Amino acid sequence: MSSQPLGRSVVVLGGISVGKSTAIQRFLGVDFTGRYQPTVKNIHSTKLNLSNIEYNLTITDTAGQDETSLLDTSYVGSADVYVIVFSLLFRKSFEIAQVIRDKILDMSGLETVAMVLVGNKSDLPNERQVTRAEAEALAQSFGCPYIETSAKENLNIEDVFINSVKMANRARGVGDESLEGSEGYDPNDKSMCIVM
Repeated sequence: MSSQPLGRSVVVLGGISVGKSTAIQRFLGVDFTGRYQPTVKNIHSTKLNLSNIEYNLTITDTAGQDETSLLDTSYVGSADVYVIVFSLLFRKSFEIAQVIRDKILDMSGLETVAMVLVGNKSDLPNERQVTRAEAEALAQSFGCPYIETSAKENLNIEDVFINSVKMANRARGVGDESLEGSEGYDPNDKSMCIVM
């Protein structure tokens, strides 16, 4: 194991009430309460061990966005990886995810950034408004992983943050071996992300 933990900054963005804060809380070990409290901005620190390397994660939980929201400039450029969350139950949040990604690229001046696309609330399949195929196609167009989660059931939440670290490492040109075994991983694809 590395003697000095490596720092990685994760910024979590998405529409209003898609489950960003709950997903982060579940990753941090907090029980699901079902209460909605709007977030302005919260910063959390935690550790993650991946492939015998310890990481200090700084996770920024952001306010819910809509298509007209201004993206805080402090998020762009400070993140190693962006996690963009939408609700599988609310198509508009899926469309907002696309807008958020475009805003990040516009503000950064880059053609691609490390990111993970997350479809939350998979525990309610009968209320679903976004298909897995649609979300996977969007992630592929972004060149990033797609993971379906349920913050309520704590389903695939840890995978989001594991893949965030992997994508941040790949963007830095280190640790590609930790991506092997991930669905959709192609070592010859030089875009910043993979499709999960």
